[in-house]
Amino acid sequence: MGKAFMLAVERSGENLGLEIMANAAQAGLALQWSGVVGSRLQAAGVQNIADGEVLAMIGLVEVLRHYRRLRRLYGQIRQHLQAERPDCVVLIDHPAFNLHIAKLAKNLGIRVLYVVGPQIWAWRSQRIHQIKRVVDHMLVLFPFEVPIYAQVGVPVHVLAHPLLAQTAAVPNRESARAALNMAADGQVLALLPGSRRGELERLVLRYAETARRLREQMPDLRILVALAREELRPLWERLWKQGAGPEDARLAVAQTQTVLAAADVVLVASGTATLETALMQRPAVVVYILNALTFAVVRRLVKTPFVAMPNVLLKKSVYPEFLQEAFEPAQVADALAALLGPAGPVQVAELQKLRGLLEGDPPEQLQQVLREMLT
Repeated sequence: MGKAFMLAVERSGENLGLEIMANAAQAGLALQWSGVVGSRLQAAGVQNIADGEVLAMIGLVEVLRHYRRLRRLYGQIRQHLQAERPDCVVLIDHPAFNLHIAKLAKNLGIRVLYVVGPQIWAWRSQRIHQIKRVVDHMLVLFPFEVPIYAQVGVPVHVLAHPLLAQTAAVPNRESARAALNMAADGQVLALLPGSRRGELERLVLRYAETARRLREQMPDLRILVALAREELRPLWERLWKQGAGPEDARLAVAQTQTVLAAADVVLVASGTATLETALMQRPAVVVYILNALTFAVVRRLVKTPFVAMPNVLLKKSVYPEFLQEAFEPAQVADALAALLGPAGPVQVAELQKLRGLLEGDPPEQLQQVLREMLT
């Protein structure tokens, strides 16, 4: 039985990890999995060797603040890889940390499969040379990334985005609302604030004010909140109350797609959830706030005009983006109100092309890559 190590701690990363494991099983591989993973991958049989919650931190300042915890995690992974010597490490996202793990693995003679690499098409393109040195094979989610890696000789395949299958057959509004014990009629605003504690700390007060302002315009509007994990509930409730958010807002934990299916309009934090929202064809406004220093650095380096992946893929501003101080609740509330009118269907029509931009390579090609990498 072969050994494989995986690093994936966030919701979107776990989705990809589960996809990799499913394809490995279909390829006939019997593997002993270990890693630094979240609860769903642990339930799928991955032995978790360390607490990776620190990787949910985002941005330059946050990484510096938690440097000791990151060093400790690195040491735990190094000790495990030295002792167990897996055939391959499967690294998902988190480039600032995972490229160090990739280098460590290569120095130990362990193959490196990287899934969802750094966004070198958006910023810090020079990292591709580091990737070439320490990564044996890339699995990317967007076909437009393939030439970037191929031109420097990095083997690359396209993994079908898990959201394609997950959003292929979603419940209609009425059944989704029934599943959430909500009335079938009326309009619903869904709030998706992100899956990281830092995101909630920066966003919830403004979410609360935005929802309050929109409720003033539309007294019958219902508000539904999608929380990624139960442990985020106390933080959300404290900040929502502090921000004087409507008291009758409903919380749904780990039910993002049901919440989206029930919604008429969505306020979503930038990240994978923007693509999930778009594939479910829901009108939305995208917001985000980074630490001010992190944003100042990123703003100088980023080459793309958009941050929301649907906008990046479609090469146009389909979802309005309100970033940093531009996330002004009054303006965002007005943008959401417009989407509850004629602007909503117009926006949704623009999203129809997305699925065609996310097709992966044939499953048999991916499975052959996994046979070569994982055994």
